[in-house]
Amino acid sequence: MSKTDEFRILGRREGNGESIRFEYRGVTFDQDCFHVVAGLNAVDTREYTERTFKALQDAGQVCARMGAYKPRTSPYSFQGYGKQCLPYVFELAGKYGVRVISMEVTRDEHLDEIRGALRETGDPCGVMLQIGTRNTQNFELLKTVGSQRDFPILLKRGFGITLHESLLAAEYVAASGNRDIVFCLRGMKTNLGDPHRNLVDFAHVPVVKRLTRMPVCVDPSHSVGVRTFAPDGLQDIFHTAAQGIIAGANLVLTDIHPEPRKALVDAGQALTLEELPAFLEDCAISRDAYLRRVALAK
Repeated sequence: MSKTDEFRILGRREGNGESIRFEYRGVTFDQDCFHVVAGLNAVDTREYTERTFKALQDAGQVCARMGAYKPRTSPYSFQGYGKQCLPYVFELAGKYGVRVISMEVTRDEHLDEIRGALRETGDPCGVMLQIGTRNTQNFELLKTVGSQRDFPILLKRGFGITLHESLLAAEYVAASGNRDIVFCLRGMKTNLGDPHRNLVDFAHVPVVKRLTRMPVCVDPSHSVGVRTFAPDGLQDIFHTAAQGIIAGANLVLTDIHPEPRKALVDAGQALTLEELPAFLEDCAISRDAYLRRVALAK
């Protein structure tokens, strides 16, 4: 058996080459879509959450990222507010028209907590379960999220393992029953990427789309990890997002915060709410460039 034959469900092969396509809360996800998923890396206060959702609504966005559960390298770092913040996150998402929230989960109980909070608030939005890089080889968690059909899944590439091993993690999810999966590239953990937080791996966008039928997401915030500007006046995060988009990324996962220096997690990498419109415009320019490249190739 070749390596690619191991992707029995998600793999792209003759007779099974159509993109995985699913609609969730009125939002379509496939290898042709394009969405920016911006928001708080970690939910902190109700005020900041509301300001963030309002900024997304003002910018015409219907997807967001919101971290309630935050696995951290240090046991003394902020771990997220967990289930206590879920009701106001979901309530405010409904108020501001955000339909899909990408939210990391780290254990089985988190799914029940999310379901309960959605019921409590009248089911105002949807959740895309995010599997973080630390849990890409947590096989029991992969089987848990794969065995439910209430929520789609965004699975991040694992650090310290190969792309092939990370794609097999997505296959674990699919083999358990749920094929509504987005695969996310977020940079590789190595000092070769310094001074960025991670070595950017967005050249693998077309590789993932060639090997599998999954939509592909890029996370420039966790790849770069710092607020730095190039001599041309653009932030490194803008340039890095553009690299992924112009290579065909279908989603861009980005940290924003009303006051980044006060963020409880990864304060050094979030864009301000005032910077969001320029970031979205830059993403649109990059997406247009990608579509023009594709048209030229046909």
